[in-house]
Amino acid sequence: MCGRYLFITEDDYEEMQSIVDIVSRNYRESGVANGEVFPANNVPVIYSHKGRNVLSAARWGFPSYKGSGVIINARAESVHEKPMFRNAFISNRCIVPANGYYEWLTHEDKSKTKYLIGVKGKRLFFMAGLYNMFTDKSNNPYTAITIITTEASEEISFIHNRMPVILPDEVINLWLDKNNTDVDLLKSMLVPFSSAFSITRVS
Repeated sequence: MCGRYLFITEDDYEEMQSIVDIVSRNYRESGVANGEVFPANNVPVIYSHKGRNVLSAARWGFPSYKGSGVIINARAESVHEKPMFRNAFISNRCIVPANGYYEWLTHEDKSKTKYLIGVKGKRLFFMAGLYNMFTDKSNNPYTAITIITTEASEEISFIHNRMPVILPDEVINLWLDKNNTDVDLLKSMLVPFSSAFSITRVS
């Protein structure tokens, strides 16, 4: 899964600009999480609008049907079928920039070790996500995102059996393209990342 991740705004804005055409007012005014990112935080997100890539801000986690909590992850294996995600999978795909993500290794005695996992040789990478519009209890509209997960690459599977889908640079625009509605093609992108990882024990 992906329950927390790392994003350092000041250092990575310029690199994000390489794939962004427009920076929304929402991004400039809302304020996004900086450092360790938690569910329900406002986070940076990039999506396509009228053929242009927009950097905006959104809340991490779709609201749960049960009325409490948020759905922060969607499984790659079923995202195209689940009622909560299937429409967004076709029309509302996005990417979420990150410097790394956190995962916990659970030991036999139930104690846990926290790791920060990144992509070796890349300061910034992009996770596959979905976004949608919702309304809060005060009937105010907001945008929320969920991050898609897949089986963990062999190199990091000793920590956890799931990981976020990290998109290679060459497929990012195809993933964001709203004209791309080929389910099989989209699903083919939701695979374990094949490059080497940096693995840092945090605690």
